[in-house]
Amino acid sequence: MNGRARSRVTSCLIFLLAVLFVRGGFLFSRSTGLSDDPDAYRVIAETLSQTGVFGLPMGEATSATNELARPSAFRPPLYPWLLSWLVGDDGKLANTPVAVLHGLFGVLTIGLTWDIARRLISVRAAWISAGLVLIDPILLWQSTLVMTETIATLLVVMVWWWWVVRIAVDDQDAASRERSPTRIMNAFVLGGLLLLAILCRPTFLVWAAMILASMVWVGPVCRVRRAAMIGVTTVVIALGIGVWTLRNVTAVGYPVWGTTHGGYTLLLANNDSFYDYLETRPWQLPWRNEAWDASDFFTEFESLPRSGDERADDRVAYDAARSTIADRPEIFWYSCWVRLTRLWQPFPHATGDRSTASILAVGLFHSFVYLMVFAAMVRHRGAFHPRQWHPRQWHPRRWRSHLGTGIALWPAIALVVTLSGVHAVYWSNPRMRSPAIPVIAIAAAAIVGRKESSCSSF
Repeated sequence: MNGRARSRVTSCLIFLLAVLFVRGGFLFSRSTGLSDDPDAYRVIAETLSQTGVFGLPMGEATSATNELARPSAFRPPLYPWLLSWLVGDDGKLANTPVAVLHGLFGVLTIGLTWDIARRLISVRAAWISAGLVLIDPILLWQSTLVMTETIATLLVVMVWWWWVVRIAVDDQDAASRERSPTRIMNAFVLGGLLLLAILCRPTFLVWAAMILASMVWVGPVCRVRRAAMIGVTTVVIALGIGVWTLRNVTAVGYPVWGTTHGGYTLLLANNDSFYDYLETRPWQLPWRNEAWDASDFFTEFESLPRSGDERADDRVAYDAARSTIADRPEIFWYSCWVRLTRLWQPFPHATGDRSTASILAVGLFHSFVYLMVFAAMVRHRGAFHPRQWHPRQWHPRRWRSHLGTGIALWPAIALVVTLSGVHAVYWSNPRMRSPAIPVIAIAAAAIVGRKESSCSSF
């Protein structure tokens, strides 16, 4: 082993220890947060483990009967199903296995982020992007909660990594052909990863559709082979969603493809209490911007007519949200802008359990990352413009040659567009951009990329 190889191994070991120390230390210090169950993932996992029913308990469930559990489609299935494998013999989900699972997800996310940045930019950029993901306050905090941000972020990075390594490669590159299996298998794996993302968060269906559409210009030059890849990816996604929908038809009584939670999320973002808050709120400094007090909304939400049927109750919430939007269209469009800015804002809202110092620390960190992204865009602005422009260059037949290595960035771009579009209408806050944090980190790390290298597509 030469000196350079030894240096790389040493660097990797040091960084791995740093990952274990930072992520593991934060999880240990905040392990009590894993006891909370704000989104009912823990109770669904425990119910599934005890009764075999994906749903909510109706009493003291036993392994001998399913009658004490009510089937539900309130939450997407992937995360609770994974947690159900960690439930102990006593029927309880302990904090330690969840912490280990989240720690493993974090390590994989950081490692794949590093490799994506290495392939697209440089080794230096890879270390920077991995470091930014490692210490990101949102990802650190969410890893200590029984919520989907940690696994959703990993799935996004897995999809992007597979896209870069196996999908967005030049079919005429002999080396790429030799190190990749068949295109059909690549498409099958891509479809499986996208399916897992959708079963984790239904929002990713929009992202998957944008990725599928872009496959027209990706991969083999032969149209038939490209069509086959698109077809295989689509079939895998459709079959997986179809299985979940069929389960809901038989268990819940309705063909729910996602969840019965969308109406609540839409109403939370579009109700009179929130609209009144937007109309009357004063201007405040970013680190003193007080969050909306949703107590009036929750009171009104509890007063809505309920039948005990998940789908029917979800329809009631959707109808209430649509009614509010129709009655106050001007404030609705303003609220879309507010939700969009809240999704990407660097500073979290001021709440009773947050100190000004912590808000400043988080906000300044994300502001610095955004500044790096802006500087990287300025540095590589020439990569977005051909030096000798001619109308014929933009003929559809020439699109593939112009896309070049830039097509490797499409899943990242599509993700930002998806999150922005969906959460401009549905409820949003900074934690909901968690899946895009590796994307932002890699874009920020492009500030050190060399213009003459392949990373100039940034």
